[in-house]
Amino acid sequence: MTAGDSEFLSHASEVAFDLGRDRLRLRALDIPSRRIEFAETAQPLPPPAYEHGEPPDTGREGRRTHDWQPAADAPAWMNLAWLLDDLAAWAGQMAEDRVVVQGLDAPHPDRCDLLLLDGDTRYRVRIALAGREELLDHPGMFLRDLFAEGRARAHLVRDAGEDRALVDLRAVL
Repeated sequence: MTAGDSEFLSHASEVAFDLGRDRLRLRALDIPSRRIEFAETAQPLPPPAYEHGEPPDTGREGRRTHDWQPAADAPAWMNLAWLLDDLAAWAGQMAEDRVVVQGLDAPHPDRCDLLLLDGDTRYRVRIALAGREELLDHPGMFLRDLFAEGRARAHLVRDAGEDRALVDLRAVL
C-alpha cells in the first residue's frame, strides 16, 4: 500500500462523513481505481454522536486535528468514516505485514465488508457499523494485529456465495 492509497482512504473518510450528514451513504470503495460509490437514503440519517464530544471545529480540519471518535451508538455513516480514517493511519504498518486494504463493500447500511489481501489470500472482513454496543476502537491496529498474528482464521465463516474468505468480526470489533 502506498502513501497515495492512505491519502485516498483519508479523503474517502472525509467525504463519507460530509455526505453522510446529507443522506448519502458510502456503498463501495475501490482503492486501486480510486472509485467511490454513494447511494441516497430514503430518510434522514441520525446526527453525529461523539465519544468525547464534538471537536471544537466541526469541519474537516477539526476532524484532522482533534480526536473525534464516534460513540458506540453513533450512526453507521459515522462509524464507516471513522473506520476509513483509522485504516488510513494504519495502512503503512499493515502493508509492512503484507496486509493490504483493497476496498470496501457496504450494500447494507448496518455493516460493511472490508476487502483485504493478506499475503496471497483475499479476505472479506465483515464489520458492524450500526447497533453497536461498544466503540469501534482502533480498527486499523486491531486488523493489523489480527492478520499479522494469524488470529483471523478463528473468525472464518463459510459462505458459498463469497468470492473471498469471509472473516466475520461483527461480534468482535
